[in-house]
Amino acid sequence: MPAERISRERLTEPPGEIYTTTVLEPSFRFMLDEYFGALLDTNRAWAVMLGDTGIVAPDSVRLLLGALDRMSAEGAEAFAEFNPDFEYFYSHLEHRLTELAGAAAAGEINLGRTRPEPLTRMALRPRILRIHGELLSLVEVLLDLAAREAGTVMPQWTHMQPAQPSTFGHYLLGISGALLRDTGRLAAAYGTTNACTLGCGALAGTSYPVDRDLVAALLGFDEVRENTIDCVASGDHGLETAAAVANIGVTLSRLCEDLYMWHTDEFGLVEIGDSFAGSSSMMPQKKNAYPFEYVRARGARAVGEMTSAFGALHNTNFGDIKDVEEEMVPPVFRGCDEMVTSLRLLGGTLGTLVVHRDRCAARAASGFSTATELAAVLHRKSDLDYRSAHRVVGHLVLLATTRGLSPDEVGAALLDEAARDLLGRDAGLADSQVREALDPSGFVAAHQVQGGPAPEPVRHALAGARQQLAERQAWLDRACRGLDEASDRLDVRVREYLGASRG
Repeated sequence: MPAERISRERLTEPPGEIYTTTVLEPSFRFMLDEYFGALLDTNRAWAVMLGDTGIVAPDSVRLLLGALDRMSAEGAEAFAEFNPDFEYFYSHLEHRLTELAGAAAAGEINLGRTRPEPLTRMALRPRILRIHGELLSLVEVLLDLAAREAGTVMPQWTHMQPAQPSTFGHYLLGISGALLRDTGRLAAAYGTTNACTLGCGALAGTSYPVDRDLVAALLGFDEVRENTIDCVASGDHGLETAAAVANIGVTLSRLCEDLYMWHTDEFGLVEIGDSFAGSSSMMPQKKNAYPFEYVRARGARAVGEMTSAFGALHNTNFGDIKDVEEEMVPPVFRGCDEMVTSLRLLGGTLGTLVVHRDRCAARAASGFSTATELAAVLHRKSDLDYRSAHRVVGHLVLLATTRGLSPDEVGAALLDEAARDLLGRDAGLADSQVREALDPSGFVAAHQVQGGPAPEPVRHALAGARQQLAERQAWLDRACRGLDEASDRLDVRVREYLGASRG
């Protein structure tokens, strides 16, 4: 007969009502939702290993594997009723395992292990890979936009004031570069996460001759987290993942803040498709860029979830991996799941983006954003040092703005006047040189520096970004294939013990 309780013999009283409703049952519900399939696979791999090493007799292994198959077919819904006598999620499933396999066989499933800790890692792996995939899809959209708008001259701002002209494509390449670095952070977090801790025991491993490498391979882990204390006490896989997700959120928030501002009537540089825009129940003229608001808010929350995870890990005593799981993991999972939604929403929205090129060009031509190039030309074409040239152009802008002159109305005469005011001499440039330096398109074309907005460095950057995109996609394909192949290997080993296909 199955035991009436699993592991509470040390204690004289059952769990109290308040303890049950505030701690035990919420933990059970979370783990049932997140860990059911992973726990069954972990038990399958552990049972196969116990059989392969001769620690448990083959007949008992077959009973265990057959019962685990039955539990898989029954599904998580069969465990919807929480029983405080069994306390933990693991104990509920062990109770059912005992009913199906018998007490003698089921009593061996946790032999040499205190709890199946890799469940957090197993639930986190596909989340990291989903984010990685959605991030690559968004980068592809951005690169396509960057190629399309590589020649779209527009202003850029610092301190919300006109700074220098660039192109819309150049701007998007900057965002793409940041997001491609985020894929590297996700890959690093995946590497930390995809290390198997199974077999670490409570902190000193076990005296049974378990094969930790075998269970790691059957569960799709790339390696074993070797030191058994490190296995129990470390939660860096969750924190590293949360940090990577938070960093993506910061970059997306920056992108969305810019696009949100440029979408306003006052700027009028971009416009999203109506299928992604919102309306107003009161103001009939409204076309609201809600996706940018949504993604910005979720980006902030991703940073908050990382902070929550860090706080849980920081406040956990040595060995309290249960506390780490129950306090650190939920915010990490939430951050991951919301990031997938944000990336999908933003990718779809940007697929409808229209850039108003004439408006961008007009804004680039105003505000004297090309003044730095005029200072550079004055420095190169005269005997002035750069700081003196800078001062002359600054004074020119003062003269022009006080007289209501736009950049295309400024010529050599005003530059000479500015130079005489400051230096007592003419600047000596021709009208054509001044006007060419102040032209936004000429400004962009002149900035051939590596990584700059001119056509050649933009073409080079696009090619490099697409190469990185292909490499990151290849990594993702290998990682997904590794998990699929491990799942197939585990199925084969289970069938070998059961002596027949599971269909």
